[in-house]
Amino acid sequence: MKLVATDDCPETVKNRGRQASATVQGIRRNGYLLGNRFVYSNESQLLWLECGPGEFKAVRIWRK
Repeated sequence: MKLVATDDCPETVKNRGRQASATVQGIRRNGYLLGNRFVYSNESQLLWLECGPGEFKAVRIWRK
């Protein structure tokens, strides 16, 4: 898991990613799936974190 640059992250993630939920370190998180990466933020949406393949599991993609 690593911190993502916050300058244009929210707009980029919301425009390019697919809404999804995944289990990260045993906690269910709502975020976005960008290719094979899962990106999510904390409750205040100040920190955006990225998980690579193998760092998250049980992904569920939301349909629009």
